[in-house]
Amino acid sequence: MNDSCIMGKRDYSLDIIRVIACLMIVLMHSPMSGLGTFGFVLCGISYLTAPGIGLFFMVSGALLLKVNAGHPFGTQSFLRRRFTKILVPLVFWSIVGWGLEQYGVKNTELGILWFMYCLAGLYLLTPILSSWLSVARIKDVEFYLLLWFVTLCVPFVKLFTIVNESDASWLYYFHGYVGYYVLGFYLQNYMERRISMGRKLMFSLVFVCISVMLPIALLMWNVEVDFYSLFWYLSLTVALQCVLWWIIVKRLMRNVPKLPSFVVELSKLSFGIYLIHILVMRNVLWKTEWMQGMNGIVQIVVCTILTFTISALISWGISKIKYVKAVIGY
Repeated sequence: MNDSCIMGKRDYSLDIIRVIACLMIVLMHSPMSGLGTFGFVLCGISYLTAPGIGLFFMVSGALLLKVNAGHPFGTQSFLRRRFTKILVPLVFWSIVGWGLEQYGVKNTELGILWFMYCLAGLYLLTPILSSWLSVARIKDVEFYLLLWFVTLCVPFVKLFTIVNESDASWLYYFHGYVGYYVLGFYLQNYMERRISMGRKLMFSLVFVCISVMLPIALLMWNVEVDFYSLFWYLSLTVALQCVLWWIIVKRLMRNVPKLPSFVVELSKLSFGIYLIHILVMRNVLWKTEWMQGMNGIVQIVVCTILTFTISALISWGISKIKYVKAVIGY
């Protein structure tokens, strides 16, 4: 959710990835219960939009780890800049969420702030990771990512045996969103020279098969599983979807010299859209009679478009106010 250009030429593919990720999150939250939407439709939407969170972390890793690799790291200046950008929105929206709950408005802002706490943790790790990445061989990074991908298989392993996930387990200290952070760095810096186009196509086909066919197979075989444990943010299939999206966007953007200015602006506003969308969606749009009268699929599409558009316009307006724009991290 940071600018797509920390140093040098702007990478417009990162803007596209960020906008796609933001749309995914809005779409994920759009379905209203009780409007005739089938369970498999809701599960399918949740599953196919789950990569949004991972993609956000990957973009941050591609930007923040790249700029410091191979260079002396100014820890204090980095943390001061990053935490200034995240602390104001965190405090402001925490107060907003708490205030609304005091007036009986449930499920507004507090639920989505987990992402910001996680991002703050990654910021604290960035000086350590950058120091390692500045001296690590490519194979060292690949080995780390391989181990991280192994940890993403744990939800499947748990179907057959008990897995210790307490603070005394190795998973507690290794598993987590930091893998997406390093993955973004790796794909941004090493993918082009390490993976040929033929292999990218082969990997993409494999990723599609695993990500799409596995949940379909479980449904066809009537295997009862915990969907949100097996196919959620920290699962192998969702991570593979993230890599697939990254490969596709990078390929499509290879010969695109520049994006329309409004797309770049949407990318810059993505943090604000994320912070505002739940408030707009669940406390405004969901409460209108005309939306409650829609059937499931139409409601999801209309709600996604309107929520994204209104949240973007509000964020854009806030971004034009000198001191207030800090509340959306702009």
